[in-house]
Amino acid sequence: MNINATLVNLYHICKREMWLHAHAIRMEHTSDIVYEGKLIGEESYPQRAEKNQEVAVSYELPAANGLGVVRVLTAKIDFFDAKKGIVHETKKSNAKEKAHTAQVQFYLYLLRKNGVAVSHGLIEYPKLRLTERVTLDEVEEKQMELWVHEIGELLAKEHCPPRLPVSKCRSCSYFDFCWIGEE
Repeated sequence: MNINATLVNLYHICKREMWLHAHAIRMEHTSDIVYEGKLIGEESYPQRAEKNQEVAVSYELPAANGLGVVRVLTAKIDFFDAKKGIVHETKKSNAKEKAHTAQVQFYLYLLRKNGVAVSHGLIEYPKLRLTERVTLDEVEEKQMELWVHEIGELLAKEHCPPRLPVSKCRSCSYFDFCWIGEE
């Protein structure tokens, strides 16, 4: 089972969207919001795209009891400053979210599991003109392992988790999929 940074992010936003995404039901291509986020990431720091390449990292997490399915954790980090040990993540959001922090902590976790010296992460919010520092201490690392376990359990279920209230779904790329004919 493959658990990636997108799933860690979605776990904190909507477990239904996470499950759908993991099961190859994708709606992002229909979303102007997703497209806008991609453009902001590319256009806010154009000098990075010229100098730096995406970093792919993975780690095989053994099953808790030594038996069963091994979870493969993967991520593609847009920008990692290896000299300073800093992960950079750009978000289009007008608000800081726990999901953003969890995603960057996942990057830090994977890099450390692979023996890479990493100091911290920075989440850059160009629309807010704000940068948030993200760290990963021992307690947060244990929390990350719990999240990964819970994500694995949710993804292994045969049925999709329930919808969130419609008020939380309006800007989601899966809105029509989940709410068609329900309003």
